[in-house]
Amino acid sequence: MKNKSFHTLLTFILLTANAGFCEQSRSAVFHSSIGKFSLAMGGVVLSALIIFLGLSVYKRVFGITQGFKLSEADILKTPKSSEEAIQFFIHKNKLS
Repeated sequence: MKNKSFHTLLTFILLTANAGFCEQSRSAVFHSSIGKFSLAMGGVVLSALIIFLGLSVYKRVFGITQGFKLSEADILKTPKSSEEAIQFFIHKNKLS
């Protein structure tokens, strides 16, 4: 118990020491909620672009929808494998 209390106190002191001793730390903080929001939205847009580009490259490299034709008779048939189920879902929802 003593050891845990000591570590908690030490962590509290080390985390708050920078704000107490350094004048520059107060100017480096975003005070505006608009600034915080725009920074968060910038991160969301950046991550969405990274995911979109990654999936585009994945589709071009692996191209699992090539050569798959769906007829009206195939709509009522149950897919036999997971690969057929994925191809059916992609073609049915016009994702390719």
